[in-house]
Formats: sequence, structure tokens, C-alpha cells
Amino acid sequence: LTRKFALQLLSALLFLSQPELNVLHCDLKPENILLVNPKRSAIKIVDFGSSCQIGQRLYQYIQSRFYRSPEVLLGIPYDMAIDMWSLGCILVEMHTGEPLFSGTNEYDQMMKIVEVLGMPPTHILEQGTKTKRFFDRLPDNTWIPKKSKERRYRAPGTRKLHDVLGVDAGGPGGRRVGEPNHSVSDYVKFKELVQQMLEYDPKRRILPFNALQASFFKRTYDETSIINHPSSATTTAAVATNILLTNTNNNGTNNVNSLLQQNNSLMTNHSNIPLSSNLNSNGSPNLDPKHNNLHPAISEARKVTNKTNHLHINGRE
Repeated sequence: LTRKFALQLLSALLFLSQPELNVLHCDLKPENILLVNPKRSAIKIVDFGSSCQIGQRLYQYIQSRFYRSPEVLLGIPYDMAIDMWSLGCILVEMHTGEPLFSGTNEYDQMMKIVEVLGMPPTHILEQGTKTKRFFDRLPDNTWIPKKSKERRYRAPGTRKLHDVLGVDAGGPGGRRVGEPNHSVSDYVKFKELVQQMLEYDPKRRILPFNALQASFFKRTYDETSIINHPSSATTTAAVATNILLTNTNNNGTNNVNSLLQQNNSLMTNHSNIPLSSNLNSNGSPNLDPKHNNLHPAISEARKVTNKTNHLHINGRE
């Protein structure tokens, strides 16, 4: 189930990252991910009230604390990579049932991140306007966590993500030992994907396009029963299905639906687009030459206008 949810959420982030949109959700968290039907795995992302576009005024206080990215905590200019960080936290929580970083305040949040991921790179710390709230610089220009008088934390990097996920133990607490799709190999692939989502440096954090090609999803591509599409095993329709985006800020300036009305070219139909779409020299995906306004990994995208202002991407209500 986590794999199915991850596939849909990454497809949504890929769609929002299109040049015509460039929308940051800014508040991805489990409460903003809803089931379309309690008996099905199709989900929708809701509450775009905090969303913004690249180039618009960006606010300092965004993202719910448990899912807040390091660049926001440290006071570094941010972009769409903050949503990928949030998604990494969400996927771990879906798997374990508990928030990965459950800080009671921003300092506690940063220290809990450091316990799992180790110290942020020096070049990241030196960019932050709020770095000294969390870290002290030593005479040799290295950084260490600022000590707390209230509680003690584990040494940086000693709470391993490997152990949190239960990679060798059959899941958290060994609850999934022997179950299908819960082998050590499955968990290793999941951990590798999450690690790339939880990369400190937003410039190195995995992009939605690349994440959708992770080995963690290979099984999903092969299981044609998951998606009722005639060529789902060989096209990226498999990664662009059953996802709904809902804008709950109908009176705001960041209305995703209104953005789409201004960009009807996004609504071009596509089919049979190969998974092997090439990347260009800077690692970004090449656009389909016939439909250069639409990323090749979004196939058969279409707008559904209804009373709830849903954006429905190649899925079914």
C-alpha cells in the first residue's frame, strides 16, 4: 500500500513541477492526503491554502513541523524540493505508523533529524540565516549541535534509518516477517528511495521524475492488475494514474485550478510514452518534442471541472 501511495504522490509532485505551474504545496502531511474511496487505494492531495508558485513571495514559516525541511528550518531559500522532503517523512510514517521526526519545537525537530541523518554539510549550514539556533561553530570552522539544557540527544547519525524501517527485521518490530512484498530486498529499495528524498542539500534531493523510476516501483510497473491500462507495464501511464489534487483555497491567489485554466496546453492527451524517456545534460527530463508543454512522464493528463475544483490526472473518480 505504501508503494501505491508513493507512486501517486510522486506523480502529483511531478505534475506540479511542470514549468507552466511550478507550484509548491508547502504543507504536505498525512492529514492533507485523503482516500477517494475507503475501499480503494486512490488518493487525493488537499489544502493548497499555503501553496505558492516559484517566483511569488515565499514565506519563512511554512510546512508543518514534523515534515519541515532543513532549508526551511535553517533559513535557506527554498524551492519545490521542500515537498519531496515532506514526502520522504510521510512515507516512513506510513510504513512505521509513527512520525520519523516528531519535534516539539524547531530545535527539537532539527536535533531529531540530526540523530537519523547526521550533521548537515558545512556548505548548507553556512548558507542558513538561522543556523546558530541549532549549531555552534568550532575554532576549526566545523560545526556541532548546540547543547540543550532540557534533554540529551543521541550522537549524530546513530539512529539509523535502516533500523527505523526494520530492513533486516521484517519491518518495524518484525510485524511483517514473511509477508509478500516485505523481503529484505523490498525494504532496501524503499530505504534507498527515502534516503534520496531526505537529502540535506535540496539541489541533490531526488526529483519526482527520477524518483518514479526508482527500483522500488519496478514491481508496480510489472503488476498490470494494479492499473487498468492496456499498456501500463510499458508506459508511464502506470505512474500518472489515480491522483486527485484538490484546492481548498478557492478565494486565494494560488488557485491551482485557475492556473490550469491559463495553461490549457497542459491538457494535451498523450499515450504510449516509453518509460525510457531520456534526461537532458543537466539531469532534467526532456520534453516530448510534439507536446513540449507536458512532461513525458505525465500521460493522458486531463482536467476535470466539477463543483469541488478537483484536478484529476488520468484516474477515475
